[in-house]
Amino acid sequence: MVPNGQKSTRKVGESLVVAELARLGMDADEAMAHLQLRTFQSGGDAQLDAARFIRIEFDGSRQIVRGTDETLDGAMICVFVKIGERYGEDGFFILLQRDLQAIILKNHETYLRKHDGVRPRNPKSTHTAVSLADLAEFEDNWALIENRLAVRG
Repeated sequence: MVPNGQKSTRKVGESLVVAELARLGMDADEAMAHLQLRTFQSGGDAQLDAARFIRIEFDGSRQIVRGTDETLDGAMICVFVKIGERYGEDGFFILLQRDLQAIILKNHETYLRKHDGVRPRNPKSTHTAVSLADLAEFEDNWALIENRLAVRG
């Protein structure tokens, strides 16, 4: 059963990551201290604010993307957890924040191009979604975390 509410969804995601790290023989406490976790439910996309990852300027209602936000730590490891409907259907997607920024940049620019730079419903919205297809190449990329812990150890 998929949990109701954002807080319980996040807790389930954290628990799944801790369990998987332990199963892989990694120090879950050490690893979790260096990860940014995002959880979403099956059948949906991960919902994010593009303005937290890329530089967006406004010219009236038109959004102009000026590249990635270089003040963010591009080397931060992000873990997306897709909570499945049933046991064994969970998915883990592990990537660097710079890779996430590149996905968001591409998706947001593509969306804006389709609409001549103006979001149809709410021109000031910087909402974006990241799909499973966007994350597919990073599925079960636990080696990224393992390598980071080895360097720190």
